Amino acid sequence: MSYSKARKMQAKAFGTTGAVKQAAGAADMADCAASENNGMAIQKVPSLGAVGNAGALGRRGFLKALAFGGVALVGAGTGLTGCAPAKGGGQAQAATIGSSLPQNWDEECEVLVVGSGYAGLSAAYEAAKAGADTMVIEKMAMTGGNSAIADGDFAVCMSSAQAALGIEDSVDKYVADMVAAGLGLNDIEKCRTLASKSNETWEWTRDVLGVEWDADESGKVNVIPYGGHNTLRTLHPKLGHGSAIVAPLLEKLEAEGVKLKTGRMLVRIFRDDSGRVVGVQVNEKAKDNDPTTGSPVYIKAKKAVVLASGGYGRDVAWRSQHDPHLDDSVDCTNQPGATAEALGAAMKAGALAVHLDWIQLGPWCSPDEEGYGKGPSYIDANVAYCPSIDPQTGKRVVNELADRRIYSNAIIENGVPLIQIVDERNIPKWNYDANLEPAIEAGITKKFGSLDEIAAQYQIPADALKETMARYNGFVEAGVDDDFGKKIPKDAKPVAEPPFYVTRIWPKVHHTMGGVKTDANAQVLDIDLKPIPGFYAAGEATGGVHGACRLGSCATADCLVNGRIAGQSAALAEAIA
Repeated sequence: MSYSKARKMQAKAFGTTGAVKQAAGAADMADCAASENNGMAIQKVPSLGAVGNAGALGRRGFLKALAFGGVALVGAGTGLTGCAPAKGGGQAQAATIGSSLPQNWDEECEVLVVGSGYAGLSAAYEAAKAGADTMVIEKMAMTGGNSAIADGDFAVCMSSAQAALGIEDSVDKYVADMVAAGLGLNDIEKCRTLASKSNETWEWTRDVLGVEWDADESGKVNVIPYGGHNTLRTLHPKLGHGSAIVAPLLEKLEAEGVKLKTGRMLVRIFRDDSGRVVGVQVNEKAKDNDPTTGSPVYIKAKKAVVLASGGYGRDVAWRSQHDPHLDDSVDCTNQPGATAEALGAAMKAGALAVHLDWIQLGPWCSPDEEGYGKGPSYIDANVAYCPSIDPQTGKRVVNELADRRIYSNAIIENGVPLIQIVDERNIPKWNYDANLEPAIEAGITKKFGSLDEIAAQYQIPADALKETMARYNGFVEAGVDDDFGKKIPKDAKPVAEPPFYVTRIWPKVHHTMGGVKTDANAQVLDIDLKPIPGFYAAGEATGGVHGACRLGSCATADCLVNGRIAGQSAALAEAIA
């Protein structure tokens, strides 16, 4: 596929929001097998997907079972790392080393990059700039992966944008926020690398890639509030989504002569007698994410393979092995190719996988649409400026700027979707311009002339709703949230002037924190914690960086920072004959 065609397909897909379809969940109760770990028993719990689509469910006790599912499974994580995808292909690990090398290679390059999202494209760019003959393979027909449909928000530490607004930040503050969200399970050195290189990487997107970032009328780049960050540090691309970064990377790779081939699924990684990764098997034109379909093509990688295949949020069979509550009743924001074949191939080749049972739910999704849809971009941009209300009581239940784990937990424990209520003056301008009308047209956001109308529509106790809104508006005026400690933005105003815009919110699977373990050079480690020669990885395909929960806008930093490191390291690897 040509680069120009890839960009056109990507633009067309995003024009329809990049939304991906998934079957709606049944409204029954899911019987989960009881298991016990660290003193916590998991017994029968309600189906998460059923709630988002059906409304009320039985409540307390679900939080412990589902929202902390990673804790319940962490002790079993080592055993689960041996699981293969339900539709697995390939051979056992021992058969991938030495004796089972292909008799002939169909193609060859020096650096082979698997995946075409932020991590893969930035790795390919750096490898090519360093002089390596580089190829990118992508399983899907369209390039970009989740990166193309993401918001593109980028958490940047000590940026010129912060300095222009008098915002003081540091690597230590950035890392502290990541570790707090990650429950201390993060790889601290990885976090420090991500934080310390975030600004130079952001400047690279601006100065080298030509990405434009959202700015105010005076030209100052806007720094926006984000859940879980105690310091303002997140920047938003002017284009409004991840294609702002993906498209110029594709252009750069085309200029560098990098080969990009779509419709190729990684199913097997080959190591020679010394244990070095020397190539892969891909299946061309595989169907339905099934590695047993398609025609095999053997590609020799004379220097290295870089795994940047993303996460497995769409792989229900895989994810439910690690958290049984995340079955097919639970929707997902990811694109259809976010499945586990490549990760399974890496593990069969001896890669150490960590944190596979930590699977993040995005709390700012709409239960009134499938997949990513129009909701997340619109809802998430508003959370700093408005309350989320429990329609059963008319009250708030959570700090809307908490990290994703805490926010999702609170919604799930509440038992029914919350409703976000915002007025026009509190919707950030870029969000109003880009996302409000699409959310209304999608039917997920509704317009009201008064709080009484909202109460009638959602069967909320009207007096309680008015009392909650008045109390919240008092916090906005005072700049202090006495109930939940939400950090009120300086530009926030009381949510008091009609029309009001209301959107229901309910979590969906969004990000998988688990993947292969890598060292400081992005080199993949084996089960003996030793680097595997010729094998590198970056982005959501890796594990350990974010711990139990990834902070919003840190994925862009992770993918770009570590993608570049992986590409640079791969280019420096010694070539085989």
